[in-house]
Amino acid sequence: MGMVDIGACETARWAIVDTLYFDSLRHRFVRGDIEIDDSRIARILPPRTSGRACTLAGEATVCLPGLIDSDAGPGQPDWNRHSRELAALGVTTAGVFCRGLAECAAFAAAEGVRRLLYVELGEGSGANAGAAASPPVLEGFARVAASLALSRCEVFPAVVPSEIWSAATLLAAASIAETVGRRLCVRLSATHGDAKRYKETRFFTEVGLLSYLSLLSQVTIFNVSQLTRSDVGMLNDSAANLVCAPGAVSESLLEQHFARLSLKDRALGFSINGHAVTEAERYESLVVLSMTLIHQAGDAAATCDVVVDALTRSAALALGIANIGAIAADMKADLCLFERPGDFAENGDSRDFIKLLANTKPRDVLIDGSPVVLDGAIVREPEQA
Repeated sequence: MGMVDIGACETARWAIVDTLYFDSLRHRFVRGDIEIDDSRIARILPPRTSGRACTLAGEATVCLPGLIDSDAGPGQPDWNRHSRELAALGVTTAGVFCRGLAECAAFAAAEGVRRLLYVELGEGSGANAGAAASPPVLEGFARVAASLALSRCEVFPAVVPSEIWSAATLLAAASIAETVGRRLCVRLSATHGDAKRYKETRFFTEVGLLSYLSLLSQVTIFNVSQLTRSDVGMLNDSAANLVCAPGAVSESLLEQHFARLSLKDRALGFSINGHAVTEAERYESLVVLSMTLIHQAGDAAATCDVVVDALTRSAALALGIANIGAIAADMKADLCLFERPGDFAENGDSRDFIKLLANTKPRDVLIDGSPVVLDGAIVREPEQA
């Protein structure tokens, strides 16, 4: 039975049988049966033991968890088209910064990839009325979150320090995040020049301000332009999680075995070149980093584990989301199915995961258990997903 036949099954309970899937806890590819109930993974069983009537033969297939592009960049003239491009590359969840609640609709209108909407709160948003969360803003968040609940969207409060002059606004935004049970997303300056200009006008660094206000306990920081050893130290001293581009991981960290240096119990997610214009540019930094890691000696496998996690389960944890980013029971059935290359190792590791991403695209992509890509082609418009 093929994927098209699976879609025609009368029941939403089916299985991918005897596939080689990536176990995120062990960072190894293992064989097994993946049983799917509607939008979630019900069970992982030993190979060829599933009793499901509807099955997809997986012996020639490699199955990866859907990728998470933690900051896909808002500057897309056609978000529907961008959503299709992301899905075709294996991205099943993408984050986008929105300039206020009203802008959420521009991204929520498109179905397809799951969207994480980081709503920026500023001086004029009603979030600056002291340290307490403003009732109208809280009501707005609750209303938008409820309206988007069936559209694969999740809403997060966010701030941009370079656009905020009031400490009360930052404190109020943190209060809103705590009240709605979300991490506060903080978009820093994207370049060294912007960060320098911020410091020259404010007389302190963005991270320093946040630390002073003790906001780092439930914060996810975006847009670090270069992740240095001192940055890692500062993050380890805080409780902040981090989202950055693959290219922001400095060569010195790679040479010093980033997996060992890295973020203790902090979660790290990757923004896969969200500000690039073309598909090639968008994934250039990921491919360059991937090839560098693949050819490393010594602790390359451990470092590759960090990179794979930053594209999957760690990216989800960086934003406090527990049910995406891995192939396991009770997770969302966001899956990427690849044709298995002839030289693919039966007990491969994260290096093989990265090689697969660097060298090919998925054959099929499932989001919430439903196919959005079949044989490398989009099977429906995002609005109809």
